[in-house]
Amino acid sequence: MGEVLFDNRISEKFVTADELAEHLKVSVHAIRKWRKQEKIPYHKIGRSLRFRVSEVLTAIEGAQ
Repeated sequence: MGEVLFDNRISEKFVTADELAEHLKVSVHAIRKWRKQEKIPYHKIGRSLRFRVSEVLTAIEGAQ
């Protein structure tokens, strides 16, 4: 049979701007500013905006 590849993002939960800010040790204002400037990726789920920490870290590391 074929090999099954597991994508870690599937099991990674979505976090709020508050939770992301706490994780990154920055203000929520900074998270909102980066999102509006399209520096970090986000997902719109219904009316809510959510973030995946791994995607945000990759975007930040790529910007440096």
